[in-house]
Amino acid sequence: MNRLLTPLCRRLYLLLAVVLGLDGGFYLVRHSGWYKERLYRQLIAGDRQHKVSAAADLLDTGGQAQLVRALRSDSASARELAANALWELWFHAAGDEAYRFVAAAQRLIDRHDFADALLLLNHVVKAYPGFAEGWNRRATLYWLMGDYRKSIADCRRVLGLNPSHFGAWQGMGLCQLEIGDVRGACRSLRAACQITPYDLGARQLLQRCEEMLRQNPARGSPRGSELI
Repeated sequence: MNRLLTPLCRRLYLLLAVVLGLDGGFYLVRHSGWYKERLYRQLIAGDRQHKVSAAADLLDTGGQAQLVRALRSDSASARELAANALWELWFHAAGDEAYRFVAAAQRLIDRHDFADALLLLNHVVKAYPGFAEGWNRRATLYWLMGDYRKSIADCRRVLGLNPSHFGAWQGMGLCQLEIGDVRGACRSLRAACQITPYDLGARQLLQRCEEMLRQNPARGSPRGSELI
């Protein structure tokens, strides 16, 4: 009996090895730099359907570098798809459980239940310290609460983990402006505009801050003794 099964088992093992090899090879190709660059070109120059498909595949394969580069594209649709994909990538970066915590905190924020949202986000940043979007959500909450210095501190944590996070650069610039650190706001907003040069709101706010400095250079330092 064993002698009869041995050739069959060998064929099955060989077939399994081939299948696993093909699957592993497909994974490597899909996550290769070459494939992501191919998707990037499709996102920039393809028709609407191809752009949507390319953005989804870059999200699935973790193509953050390509998506960030697409934010500087001349194509408005490519920029929109890339930004949406980046937010989705960042929100899910630490797994499903962390995402559920952040989503629950956002629902609390939407209901203006800031105290409970803060408790939940404190847990998120403690349990997932490498989750940039956890810090960014808490930074946003601190901004809504008017605690601008704490918001800036959290924005810095975000950017230490993800320097391409244009939302954190913009948020930090807004908070720096609130505390009177106009020079700091200019630096943050310039960094944001380098990542998203077509963001009209960020560009207009940067122009406003630069004009404030030109009119009154003394307003460039933050209020209070603690520098940010």
